[in-house]
Amino acid sequence: MDYREQEQFLNGSRVWGGAACLLLFAAGALCAWSSRISSVAVIALFAAILLSLAVLVYYTPDYLHLSVIAEKPARWAIKIRWRLVGAVLLIGLAMAESTGGRLLALLAVGILLVVNIIARKLPSARVALFLWSCEFLLVLGFLLGTSLQLLFGAVLLAAIAHLAVVAAPRGSRIFDSTAIIAASLAQLFLARGRNAMTIFAISAGVLVLVTGLATYLLVRRAQRQTARNVEQAMSELLAFTGYSVERIWQLWRTSDQLLAANWKAAAIPEQDSERLAKWYRDNSELYLFDLSGYNLEYKRIRSNLGVLKLARGTCLDYGAGNGEILLELAKRGHHVVYYDVEGLTMRFARHRAQQRGLKLEFFHSKEALAAHAREHGFDTVFSLDVLEHLPDLPGELDFLSSMLNAGGLLVFDVPAGATKSHPMHLNHHLNVVAHLHARGLKDMRSLRQRLPFRKEEKYFFRAVERRSVPVSPTTQNV
Repeated sequence: MDYREQEQFLNGSRVWGGAACLLLFAAGALCAWSSRISSVAVIALFAAILLSLAVLVYYTPDYLHLSVIAEKPARWAIKIRWRLVGAVLLIGLAMAESTGGRLLALLAVGILLVVNIIARKLPSARVALFLWSCEFLLVLGFLLGTSLQLLFGAVLLAAIAHLAVVAAPRGSRIFDSTAIIAASLAQLFLARGRNAMTIFAISAGVLVLVTGLATYLLVRRAQRQTARNVEQAMSELLAFTGYSVERIWQLWRTSDQLLAANWKAAAIPEQDSERLAKWYRDNSELYLFDLSGYNLEYKRIRSNLGVLKLARGTCLDYGAGNGEILLELAKRGHHVVYYDVEGLTMRFARHRAQQRGLKLEFFHSKEALAAHAREHGFDTVFSLDVLEHLPDLPGELDFLSSMLNAGGLLVFDVPAGATKSHPMHLNHHLNVVAHLHARGLKDMRSLRQRLPFRKEEKYFFRAVERRSVPVSPTTQNV
């Protein structure tokens, strides 16, 4: 993957997303003005909903769209609905002026909950249409049967049009257009039917159309970039594995599920490092495809772009997998060192480096890596999505920090613990901040990153001085 190109795409998307937001705000302002509503509270609530919608539209290209897994759009659509149910509850109760109004708000929340639960049981290709249809009918019902402000009807229809376009199945452009136009015409009809506010009717329709069409264009932009990313990843895998295109797509879709099943079947004790190492070697092909697909996701691309900016001098990636980070760093002129278990992922990383004419040093033995570090040291050490797989977390952190040169930076993920989809993640109970402070490292996270309610995945620690690399049982291969 060309991360310079990814950065240009995201920077360009900020421009296009910003332009879409300006159009959205203009349409919303025209709606608010033409509605003739004088209540400051109503206008303020409308503005808050409009701002939330603008944020969603702004970040649409980041979804990249939404990954190589065909079921991901449906999962995204269902997941975001749980958050929207909470928003509807708060907004509905805030708008309600009577007990009856509050009961209606609770009814709407109940309907949305039932709809989302049903959506989880449907085939992924039908989820977006089902959710949009139910929400569309719900908004229409409230507009026709209650005193719901048309102003709120307009922005709600705009919101469900946005969600429908984002989550539409691949190639479903007819559905996109139908969702946008139907919602817009319905809003025009309702506005004209309940009063003769022609200007408001037009502005309400414009709000929905601007939202839907802007989302459509930004989604198309994300799809084009994803197609380029997938084409490059596919060509590398075809050349390395000799598999068919269909086989690669199948492994992209199923590798994480197969890994979880294999882990449960193996039933390896958490402290048995030799069996753990063998399991990862035996399953390295599945990890090759799991990591390849993961690196095409928007969250991973954004994370990798952030990580690349932290690199200084000689870099080590500890648990480097397919070599994604190191290949880009080598391309940018860094001296880079790869460490991981010996398996198909390491061979794939070698293949990628050779094809690109890039120099990487490869290690799969901790003793050899420790010897290299005692002689040279590292200015930046990365360990991303790795430490939750290793049994001796304190020993691993000690080992990694000991390889840093004075002023060197250690970047790692917080060990996450086991989940249903990732049962191979070990459950460590260690205060990593206190542990590394005791080692003399300085926490480099910003105040915002340290907030207790913020879910921050990465830690950054800087070494004050160079330490000798230990040779101990903690340096055994894992």
